[in-house]
Amino acid sequence: MDAVSMSSLLQTEEEKLRSELKADAVIDRNRKQSVERLNAALDRVLLRYNAANTDDRSRQAIADCEAAAVRDMLGLLLAGTARKEITKRRLRAGAIIALLLAVICGLVSALLIRRYYLAGCIAVGAAALFAFLSGRLWYGEREVRVHAELDPDVVWKTLKRTAETMDRKTEEFLSQQEAWAQDAAPDPAGSELPLSPDELKLLSELLEALYANNGEFALRQLKRIQPWLRQKGIETVDYSEETRELFELLPTKRDTATQRPALLYEDRLLVAGKATEHVN
Repeated sequence: MDAVSMSSLLQTEEEKLRSELKADAVIDRNRKQSVERLNAALDRVLLRYNAANTDDRSRQAIADCEAAAVRDMLGLLLAGTARKEITKRRLRAGAIIALLLAVICGLVSALLIRRYYLAGCIAVGAAALFAFLSGRLWYGEREVRVHAELDPDVVWKTLKRTAETMDRKTEEFLSQQEAWAQDAAPDPAGSELPLSPDELKLLSELLEALYANNGEFALRQLKRIQPWLRQKGIETVDYSEETRELFELLPTKRDTATQRPALLYEDRLLVAGKATEHVN
């Protein structure tokens, strides 16, 4: 059975969502209402996606994070504004010529109308015509109404592409998470050992000295402990007046001596030392 994806769930909303977006753009002319519809559609898709993946919390968490970011970005659809623009028409030379002809025809009609009535009437008509043309060609302010709206097809394609990206990134993250888990898992073949080969060799030789019941051999082996501790970053500190606070002190009539060194790791006391201090 194929896994449920965000894009496949969104595809079931296509017909309903596109018709609603077209109604918002053509009839209601309400971009805010379109954004609310997109938010509601994402909520429905996310709810169904989480219901289909109840046994995969990682997938649900990723989907919630991605959908939250997409919902917040939908507010950018309201960032655009629409304003009324007023533009001026360019002054045309034909308007001036028509005006001059109208004046000339008006003067000619005034001179001819008494003697030549018909010619005067024609001149009056020509003057009126040229005056009309001059007014039409003359520049003036023109108001342009601008209405901003969302293109339903572009919005749907963008939303569909976003859902496909969410699915792809979810699968990539889950694959990477699985690879991390495999890298962190111990080797099933048992090749991981609790101690390194050098540490095992040291401990085996110390045990050999114990079982051999040979004091000289045991002392030679014990001298290897301090270099081994230094490899681990642990320092052994002998007793002195400067290191007095690191030791448990025992009074003695003999000379002051270190019975057990203090163990330090990065200036942190791991084990307090033991020393004898001479008293009168």
